[in-house]
Amino acid sequence: MVAKRRKSRSDEVQAASESNRRQRQGNNQTFSSAMTSGASPIGAMMLPERLAWWALLGLVFCVPLATSNWTWLGFQVPFTFDQFDIIKVFVMRAFLVVGLAAWAWHILFNGGKIRFSWVFYLVVAFIIWTLLTTITSIHPETALFGKYRRFEGLMSFITYAGVFFLGVQLLDRMSRIKKMAQTFFWSAVIVNGYGIMQFLGVDPNLWGALPFEANRAFSTFGNPNFLGGFTVFSLGVSLGLVLSEQRPTWRAVWWIGFLMSVWCWVVAFTRGAWVGGAIAIAIIVAFALWRKAKVTGTDGVFAGGIGILVAALTAISLNSPDPVMNVRERLASILVFDQGSAETRFQIWQAAISAIQERPILGYGADTFRLIFPRFKPFEYTADAGYLSVADNAHNYPLQLMTSLGIPGFVLLYAVFAVVAFLSARHLLRSTHSSGDKFLMAGIWAACFGFVMSLNFGLAITGKAVFTWVFMAALIAPLARSVTVRPVSWAPFGAVAAAALAVVMLYVNFTHVLADNYHLKASVMTQGVQRVEAAEGAVRLNPFNDMYRAELAMAHMDLFSSHLAGLQAVRGTPEEESRRALALQQFQTTERVLLDVIEFVPWEFDNYVFLSNLYVGAGQFLDRAYYQSAVDIARRGIYDMGFENGPALRLQLANALMELGDVEGAYREISIAASQDPNFADAHYVLAITAERVGDLERAHEALSQVLLVRPDYPGAAESLTRLEARMAETATGQP
Repeated sequence: MVAKRRKSRSDEVQAASESNRRQRQGNNQTFSSAMTSGASPIGAMMLPERLAWWALLGLVFCVPLATSNWTWLGFQVPFTFDQFDIIKVFVMRAFLVVGLAAWAWHILFNGGKIRFSWVFYLVVAFIIWTLLTTITSIHPETALFGKYRRFEGLMSFITYAGVFFLGVQLLDRMSRIKKMAQTFFWSAVIVNGYGIMQFLGVDPNLWGALPFEANRAFSTFGNPNFLGGFTVFSLGVSLGLVLSEQRPTWRAVWWIGFLMSVWCWVVAFTRGAWVGGAIAIAIIVAFALWRKAKVTGTDGVFAGGIGILVAALTAISLNSPDPVMNVRERLASILVFDQGSAETRFQIWQAAISAIQERPILGYGADTFRLIFPRFKPFEYTADAGYLSVADNAHNYPLQLMTSLGIPGFVLLYAVFAVVAFLSARHLLRSTHSSGDKFLMAGIWAACFGFVMSLNFGLAITGKAVFTWVFMAALIAPLARSVTVRPVSWAPFGAVAAAALAVVMLYVNFTHVLADNYHLKASVMTQGVQRVEAAEGAVRLNPFNDMYRAELAMAHMDLFSSHLAGLQAVRGTPEEESRRALALQQFQTTERVLLDVIEFVPWEFDNYVFLSNLYVGAGQFLDRAYYQSAVDIARRGIYDMGFENGPALRLQLANALMELGDVEGAYREISIAASQDPNFADAHYVLAITAERVGDLERAHEALSQVLLVRPDYPGAAESLTRLEARMAETATGQP
């Protein structure tokens, strides 16, 4: 009986194995048939599933276009302070929540097929690890939501995973993959077209002062580096559509889109994107040659036209005196490591490596690089990039991940990339799908690979990184196995719970955008008490954003400054005491807010500068005892938190020490600050004062000369130099 049971059990296992094998074959055959059928991806869907499908397409189309700046329509200002990333995150999460809720509703009430891939296990492991690093982070709030204007925290990684899951469920036939690729194509045409307009000097939107070169394309991404990464996707997808199309008219349309992608790709002048895009194009061309793609006269015309366009853009750029806008100098700078942006980038990498060595396993938490950078930045970085420069990203995605999520987090995420790339490539090379379908899938594969390669030299933000996951879903969907489920008896309860959760998430999503509208008002649209009220509104709606808290502190500091100005105006009058009381009250409020900010995010360097500056002002006008408070908070930042290469904080420390009579200590601190940044005029001016007081007239003369070299109009510098030179002449001649 025992032997018989064992034999029966063996038969059951073999039967189950054979059943699974046949099911996998059936799934692949079904997908293969659907890939070649060209059937509509909409017709057979029920309403909830159709809503989920349109939500996925809405995400693909709208995320690249999302921006809060609509001044071209007559609006005076954007809706949010962050005009790009926060809106893209909002749109992305809104469509995802609606899509997942609709899909869940469909499965609960109607049943259907749930598609699984063992890649899901890797993704889940990565999310769990990211959650662990968030809990152990130096600032869990930042690790959860991401740094302001980047937002690649745990929530964004969960969003990526949700997009990947939804994509695998819905991209279950080639007709849908084509529709998704075409939807992305039309969005990219608008994005790239806008970038080309900016290059040509035509921009209907008002952006204010830009932190990069004029006529350099940035489109709806706000930064040429971000736009460059996006163009890598548009290059691969548009060229894949070209090679997959048999109809001459539509083939020409896809060629036009590819031409626009190439144009925008070039004029973004982003080296990492050039590398990634070149890799993507090379892969597609190699695949087309291997598969002996049919070439038409139209192909030759467009290929030649694109070659002429690239040559013309290159020739135009060679006349540019700006090295960033000059293709030859831009390419040559890739191999120059000891100057310019390449040098500072290596210094940022050096800081990242130092940070990884300190916490190699758990890292510091997702998107916390800005918080730790002041502690680890090399001495040379301040001199090369300036004392105001703070890197909020490692400019190398593997280093960024290892710094944020530890080495295991990097391994898990890149394992997802590698497994999807390997499995989908093997399937693409072995499958019997039509050549046209293969070319589109090859274009998608090349786009993903090229983008990941570009991340070795660039940045990952949610608005472009999400497409890695959309397209990985398209690549892995043919390999997913399907499990048929029936409607469940508790469907109404589950559907209500899913809908309620979706409503809550949409509400939170909207409040974060509304909070940024308040932040815009506090930053640029209001003054005085109204500014404080706007900043308080931002903090109330999104208490997890440390930048909003810092803006509230700055609003209070402005009020304190206005009280000090009023106090100076009534000195020696009967109003002086009442004005002093008001100034003291405002000082105490500002101090409390700044201390709260430092308690909330103790690793943010700027807040120590702000508070020490507040104490120096209070010591000057209210009570000299506050100078000691300035010394204490500055030393806490420099020596306890490790911000040793922060000259702005040493400047405040030197000012306070000098007022307390410790001129030698002030001279020591300000000497370090001035040596860290030759262009920091304030530090060199205070160095001149302290050097003269300790009798080092030569050093004082050098410092004042440096001030005037950097800022010829620096208040009092020219007069001080004239007086100092007269004193030095008297000393040299022995005159009294």
